Amino acid sequence: MKNYFQYQLCLFIAILTVLGCNTKSRTNQKNQSLSKPNVLFIVVDDLRPEIGIYGAGHIKSPFMDDLAGQSLVFDRAYCNVPVCGASRASVLSGVRPGRYRFLDFKTFLDQDYPGITSLPKNFKNHDYTTISNGKVYHHIKDDSLAWDEVWQPTTTNPWNTRRDYSTKENLRIEMDSTARGYPYEKAEVHDTVYLDGKTAQKAISDLKKLKASDKPFFLAVGFLRPHLPFNAPAKYWEMYDAENISLPANYQQPETTPQEAYHNFGELRSYSGIPKNGPVSDEMAKKLIHGYYASVSYVDAQIGKVLEALKEQ
Repeated sequence: MKNYFQYQLCLFIAILTVLGCNTKSRTNQKNQSLSKPNVLFIVVDDLRPEIGIYGAGHIKSPFMDDLAGQSLVFDRAYCNVPVCGASRASVLSGVRPGRYRFLDFKTFLDQDYPGITSLPKNFKNHDYTTISNGKVYHHIKDDSLAWDEVWQPTTTNPWNTRRDYSTKENLRIEMDSTARGYPYEKAEVHDTVYLDGKTAQKAISDLKKLKASDKPFFLAVGFLRPHLPFNAPAKYWEMYDAENISLPANYQQPETTPQEAYHNFGELRSYSGIPKNGPVSDEMAKKLIHGYYASVSYVDAQIGKVLEALKEQ
């Protein structure tokens, strides 16, 4: 059974210990750094092992690749549960999923395992300032006792918050019907129009603020992309030539995997332009692949901004 989920990664996680990021004297700074290093914790939603560090030369992810080049990288990381809320609760609590806990995307850590000392709660118990920015847990208010501050970016568009659209076409669909917009968006907008750009800016602001604090910090930064819909500023779409995007060799499930492991892309089918049954067209498949590539490069750029601010501070 070891190969079933070998390539199904739900999260990209980077944990950086930041030594001496405060304004104390050099001696005190060194002592604090050795005993209580600051921690920057970065989470990326729905990222496949399809970036440069894993040999995917067709995706441009220079900042994640550079970070990975300075890091411990796991190349046999298995998905313990392939849904969002459950996987995040499991990762952040250190508790494996079971028959009666951590089962689906609706999972709340506080409900499935009340009283557990999670990773952020452990830092808070040791006198750290703990901040959650963006999508760290699936639910904003989960593990509420672990955080000094929980922040979520918001869109200025009243018709949606989670799907993060900015074009008139997608907003019109969302406003006029019960349907979702398209599962992608290419828009001539600044990075901060989308939620992940706002999250990066908040993290940068936090780093500047936390530098002046006497307390060590655990700063969690969670990015949405490349989760559906594949929305990204046009410049990230234009990093890839649509004519060079190829389709998978086939859409058949490998015989060595169980039926339960095969994804029916039910979430994708809730978007406009996607058939309720059967495969998508080749044209749509290429558009989705293109959007995924653009989304990865977009979130990579946001990580780059945060890491540059970390270096500056």
